[in-house]
Amino acid sequence: MTNKTPSKILIVDDQKTNRNLLHAILTNGDEGFTVLQADSGRGALEALEASAPDIILLDVMMPDMGGYEVCRKIKAHEKYRDIPIIFITAKNKTEDMIQCFSLGAADYIVKPINSHEVKARVKAHLRIKKAEEERRQITNLEAVKNMVVTYNHNMNQPLMAAVTYLEVLLAQSTQEDKHHASLLKIKNELGKISVILQKIQALQELKSVDYAGNIKMIELE
Repeated sequence: MTNKTPSKILIVDDQKTNRNLLHAILTNGDEGFTVLQADSGRGALEALEASAPDIILLDVMMPDMGGYEVCRKIKAHEKYRDIPIIFITAKNKTEDMIQCFSLGAADYIVKPINSHEVKARVKAHLRIKKAEEERRQITNLEAVKNMVVTYNHNMNQPLMAAVTYLEVLLAQSTQEDKHHASLLKIKNELGKISVILQKIQALQELKSVDYAGNIKMIELE
C-alpha cells in the first residue's frame, strides 16, 4: 500500500513567536503536515526554490519585503502561481481584505488567530488545490485521447496495409528467396508496432470518470 505524501505548508512571518504558534497548531493532530518556516519575504522566495510547498501562510507586515510584494512575486511566477496563499495579519479593514484577494490570495485570517479556524481553512484549501490538480490532469488526459484518435486514424490503416502487403509477399516467396529472411525480420518488427498501436487504440475507450479522484499513469511503450 502506497503511503500518502504529507502536505507541505510554508509559514512566513518575521516574528518567531507567531511562526512557532502556527507550527504547533498545524502539527498538533494526525494530518501529518510537513511545516516549513521562513522569517522574511526574501526567505520565503528562497524556500520556494528549495522545496515548493502545497500552501503558504503569509504575514503582511514584514520589514524587508512585505507580504503583498511576496504574494505579487509568487503569482507572477509560472511555476508557483497555483500555490494557495492565506494571509494571516492584524489588518482587518475591508480595503486590506480587498487588497489581499486582488493579489490572488486564496484566503485571509485576522489575528489573533483561532487554532480551529486555521486548520479548517488550511485543510479546505488543500482539498480545493487537489481537486483543481485532478481537474487539470483529466483535461490533459482528454487532450491525449484526442491526439491518440488522430494518430491512430492517420497511422493505423497505412500500417495494417503494409503488414498485409508483406504477408502476401512472404506467402509468395520461397525458401530459396534470398530476401526471405529480410522479409521475415521486417514483418516481425511491424508486428511489434501493430501491438503498440493496438494499445494506443485502446486508450480511446477510456472515460474521464475512471480517473476522477484517482488519476492513473498510463505507460506507453
